[in-house]
Amino acid sequence: MADNVGYTPGTGAVVAADEIDGVLFQRMKLTHGADGTAVDASAENPVPVIDQYVADELSRIHQILSSPQGYDRSIQRSRVTATLESGTVTAVLTVTTVTTVGTVTTLANAAALGGDQAQLLTRGSNLSAWRDCVRALIT
Repeated sequence: MADNVGYTPGTGAVVAADEIDGVLFQRMKLTHGADGTAVDASAENPVPVIDQYVADELSRIHQILSSPQGYDRSIQRSRVTATLESGTVTAVLTVTTVTTVGTVTTLANAAALGGDQAQLLTRGSNLSAWRDCVRALIT
């Protein structure tokens, strides 16, 4: 039996096929390219394939190499942790402007932080913490 199968869309075109165990399988040629183009796959023109895992790993490696250790992209500068091995560190006695305070461990003078309002806020948070502790003990 011949490998090709007749296909007649009106003029008698021929379709390539390969017979395997008495069954004809249509042969197709692999191509790739942008929309509207077709480049035949060959040893000189391999089909472009990318493994997503490899792509992710390459992306991570690129990020590490392009951001040196300690570089913080959010503030566009390096952060350094220093260990003092000898000598002293001078204490800061005066601070003129503080934009954000994350945590206050000890508050010496609440009045200096805005008078009554600051004291109310401090007392309110202390009462709230006390209530939470007591509620946990009530059965």
